[in-house]
Amino acid sequence: MRETITVSYRVKNDERDLTKLAQSIAIGQTVGTWNELSNELKLQVSKHLAEVISIEDSQYTSLINIAFPIENFGSDLGALLTSIYGKISLLPKIKVENIEFSESYLKKFKGPKYGIKGIREILGKPEKPLLMSIFKPCLGLSAGELGTMFSTQAEAGIDLVKDDEILYDSSFDLMLKRLEACLKAKEKANSKTIYAINLTGKANEILDRAKELEKNGANCILFNYVSYGLPLLAALREAISIPIMGHPAFSGAMCGSSNGLSEDLILGKLPRIAGADFVLFPSPYGSLAWDKDITKNIQHSLIQKMYNIESAWPVPSAGIKSSMVKDIAIDFGEDIVINAGTAVWENKDGGKAGAREFIEEVEKLALSKLS
Repeated sequence: MRETITVSYRVKNDERDLTKLAQSIAIGQTVGTWNELSNELKLQVSKHLAEVISIEDSQYTSLINIAFPIENFGSDLGALLTSIYGKISLLPKIKVENIEFSESYLKKFKGPKYGIKGIREILGKPEKPLLMSIFKPCLGLSAGELGTMFSTQAEAGIDLVKDDEILYDSSFDLMLKRLEACLKAKEKANSKTIYAINLTGKANEILDRAKELEKNGANCILFNYVSYGLPLLAALREAISIPIMGHPAFSGAMCGSSNGLSEDLILGKLPRIAGADFVLFPSPYGSLAWDKDITKNIQHSLIQKMYNIESAWPVPSAGIKSSMVKDIAIDFGEDIVINAGTAVWENKDGGKAGAREFIEEVEKLALSKLS
């Protein structure tokens, strides 16, 4: 019996022959042609042919469910995306809405090394939402200046601090100097604060740089996994043993329209399978506010039971203010990271006071829970 995964495509009807379209996807994305083949050749390649499972028709859009043989792509996520959506991504109004992964397929991946449980153990925080701040500004500052900024956050008691995802290092030495400055600040503050350092570089440099960062004491990597690619994220998970924070930069080019992948795939299931311990995505409240149902679906994809794959931290982000903390906790629960950037550093009393403002809001949550 063939091992398969099931891919669901949301298609605009537009007077299409859905049965013909479904068959063209199943054939075109696998063996390429079928009716023209001899019986002998059909028998030879049949194990690679995808199978149309069902077509759920409705007035405006329909759902086509197709089973793809795992043998066609194995554990190569680049090959997976090419197999299920390669050429047909160029057709209008066809979107990959969901992928149902089998247990045998998921066993090919390690998933998050730490996930929710592991990060809580590192920080010694068995409950309550975690708090993260972002260096704002980040570009144009020296390693020493960023180290000083890190000090204010560590001293305040922030759980995590990350680089801005747009921070590019023209040389690896700059990255190492920034890491050294922040680790010294962490040690001086006697803090458990995790520093997520932004990993950039050419494709042939990424893995070596990540390994060197870990050797030099890095305790978390920030990685723009959509821009650099899911296969590279999976390779990072194999190469290093520290937590990985997945940033969604460029993901808007792949979701949010009638083409592409669904938000909960590109920001949920796929980075989680590939090994991200945290995944950032727009919150329903801030400067890039997304529909709450969409963000809840992303959260569900990051924490739902998935055989051997650990849950990853949902990180609703962008334009978060301290006044939003209660709503975020009500909507998303305790197992989230509240990600604050500009609001921390715009506090009239400085970054430390800005961090404390968020911490106090989380403490209020704990008190209200007890009362």
